Amino acid sequence: MKNLYLPLLLVVLLASASLNAQVPFYFDPQAVSATVNIGQTATVHSVLRNATEQPVEFSFPGYVTKGQGGPDDYGYTWIDSDEEGGPNYEWNEIAETGVPVEGLSDDNVVGPFEMAFNFPFYGQSKNHFWINSNGCISFNEAVMPFFNGPIPTNNDNNDFIAWFWDDLTMDPAISRVYYKNYEDRTIVEFWRIPHFPGSESTISAQVIMMSNGTIVVRYKQISETFETTNGTVGIQSSDAEMGLQVNYNAEYLHSQMALRYDLNRNFITAVSPASGVLQPGQQETIWVTYDATGYTTGAYEQELQCVTNLGELPSLYLHNVMHVVNPNLGGFMGHVTDAGTGNPIAEARVQVGDHQVFTNASGFYELPLELGSYNVTFSRPGYQTRVIEDTTAVAGFSELNVALSGFYLLAGRVYAGENPIETGFAYNYKMHEGNVVDIFAEMVGQEGWYEFSGMSAAQYIVKAEPSPNSQYYGDYLPTYYGDVLHWEEATVINLTQGTDNKHIHLVPVSNAPLGPGSISGSINSGDRSADVPIILRAADQGTVTMTTSAANGTYAFNGLPYGTYELFAEIPGKATIPQTIVLSEANPSVSGVDMLIMDGEIVFLGMPETGLFASGPAIFPNPASDQLNVAFNLNKPTTLRFVVSDLSGRVLMASERQLFGQQNVEINTHDLAKGVYLLSCEAQGERVVQTFMKK
Repeated sequence: MKNLYLPLLLVVLLASASLNAQVPFYFDPQAVSATVNIGQTATVHSVLRNATEQPVEFSFPGYVTKGQGGPDDYGYTWIDSDEEGGPNYEWNEIAETGVPVEGLSDDNVVGPFEMAFNFPFYGQSKNHFWINSNGCISFNEAVMPFFNGPIPTNNDNNDFIAWFWDDLTMDPAISRVYYKNYEDRTIVEFWRIPHFPGSESTISAQVIMMSNGTIVVRYKQISETFETTNGTVGIQSSDAEMGLQVNYNAEYLHSQMALRYDLNRNFITAVSPASGVLQPGQQETIWVTYDATGYTTGAYEQELQCVTNLGELPSLYLHNVMHVVNPNLGGFMGHVTDAGTGNPIAEARVQVGDHQVFTNASGFYELPLELGSYNVTFSRPGYQTRVIEDTTAVAGFSELNVALSGFYLLAGRVYAGENPIETGFAYNYKMHEGNVVDIFAEMVGQEGWYEFSGMSAAQYIVKAEPSPNSQYYGDYLPTYYGDVLHWEEATVINLTQGTDNKHIHLVPVSNAPLGPGSISGSINSGDRSADVPIILRAADQGTVTMTTSAANGTYAFNGLPYGTYELFAEIPGKATIPQTIVLSEANPSVSGVDMLIMDGEIVFLGMPETGLFASGPAIFPNPASDQLNVAFNLNKPTTLRFVVSDLSGRVLMASERQLFGQQNVEINTHDLAKGVYLLSCEAQGERVVQTFMKK
């Protein structure tokens, strides 16, 4: 077979063990798939197991008898109502509701007749058809000859559906033809059509052309004396060498029969063994052949029916998926899901330039492309469009799974005590892995409501504060949802659907009685930083207050009573560890509480009086040239880690030393470029950071 010479990827999906335990006659696995090159074949297999206590007869309808056929070179197959899995015979009479067709006689054609949709036929879009008196519907105005022939015709007779191609005629007394358009199908009815020159032996049939390309032919009544062994049934493309023949000059048709033509529906061409008997406890490997002849790139699914003699299980199914690929092309394949629920999204558009496909009911898609790098757009009404940029399509298919977010409402009320604030600001920070990736701002409106509409499914933290013209301004602090002051302590909102109950209760300013203490310092990010919120709180005294840095980056808290305080700068997305500061009679004022804003954090610079450091490290010379000296005074022996980084936090060098007491450490700075750097000294959970310059 051809597949012996081509590399194929076989993927076998595991069946459910619990289902197998409940059904004693089953496939293992219950689903199989293969990747097949265009025009080639592949063979997959599953094991049919009999866990019953009796012999079980099994067979695969359509692979034992032959009431079906194809595919042709384009991929069309046929199956009739006499076959398991074939179409049901149903007659939809249109004589009273359809349009009568006039002008048909012997050996002629009438038309064109317009269809309500574009009908796909052998890769061409048809929206008009002609009716031939000799048992055909054609897509051109040529008259079909009265002498029938085999299909493919290999001559000038082409582009037609032969419901019964032979020398037929119209008997004005009894013969009628009608057609009727629906949104998804067109029906053409032929009522009591005799052979030439006319007799009471007639055939009545309908041809249904579906918008998806399926063709159904129904044979209502065929007179016993009507000569069915001299006629052609099949479909013929505009290419004289391509067509699908069902019957040619042989006994086949009968009354109340249906025939269906499908495109790319039945890619399973062989099953072995096609029937058999399994004794109790036995198993049989079932080999299934896929044929990608006539198929374009994409994923195709087919259920293979197995019929048994078990009363409680008359049939079971093996699910098959054939992935057709072009070895000279690449593309993307994957699933599109709802970011909030994880459920698959059907009918999502996947687009690259003029190339587009839509996901199926399972959210799956395959988009064939030439090899290269693309921007892939995923969209669907009701969801936010997402573009995956610079994604490479390799030979075969690259897996690209995407979650689309809906449009969600995030809302709540802001309270000062028990009262909603009358005006203010709300800020919504979109988070990803602890980082702020987007910021939204809205006014707090009437009755304290804030509202962010059109949000995607993601994690958020929300902060609110009174505006300067609010009666609560100055008495309440900017507060996060969760009623906290620091963004790292905020309650994260995992938004998967709309919500309007994310209420915020502002933290009130609380000042202790005035005292003689003070705390001051600066904050910068290379340059001085203005208007950065600095928060000071003391749990033992209930003090919570805030100031902002001045234009030169400095800040100060004055009139503080003695006690233990925590101080930190509040910038969403910048991690920090609050600095503990003790004010006492011996140490009433602490200055030089300096902070540096880095890419992902805010660090305190050179804080002395910790449990490990008897005094802060002294750096000299500063600016340094080829060598930096660091003098330490440690309270206890420790392994000290030195880290030199730039102002973004990128580590440039690191080392460790065993130190105790007063010691000097030399750091080689020869290879550093001119600029400002950070020296971090870390040990036993404590960290001291200082800046130095390289000249």
